[in-house]
Amino acid sequence: MIKQLLLVFIGGGFGCVLRFLFSVWINTDQIKWIPTIVANVIGCFLLGLFLSLSHKNILDSHGYILLGIGFCGGLTTFSTFSVDVFKLTNESNYLGALIYLLLTIILGYIAVYCAYYLGKQLN
Repeated sequence: MIKQLLLVFIGGGFGCVLRFLFSVWINTDQIKWIPTIVANVIGCFLLGLFLSLSHKNILDSHGYILLGIGFCGGLTTFSTFSVDVFKLTNESNYLGALIYLLLTIILGYIAVYCAYYLGKQLN
């Protein structure tokens, strides 16, 4: 159990750092949630890929814990996403909140779907 906790900790740390870098690199004053949606879609894509690779036994359980649970868990930002939606609705920007919600859910699902089937094609 200690090894698994360390793998989650290490992977999560790298994921959090990358999420922070997205907020620095993709900073925009007009649409504040762009870095969050980029992190979420990339995280969904990677998690779908890691899931596929683990199902094909290309990625073992320790690799999945490190990359899928740790890294993707640190990278994806559902709590930040929820706060962003709250802020938009609190500012009465209901259209922006709806667009953000739909884009996040739809693009996240598409990213997982594509990555999973891409991973299944690997030999």
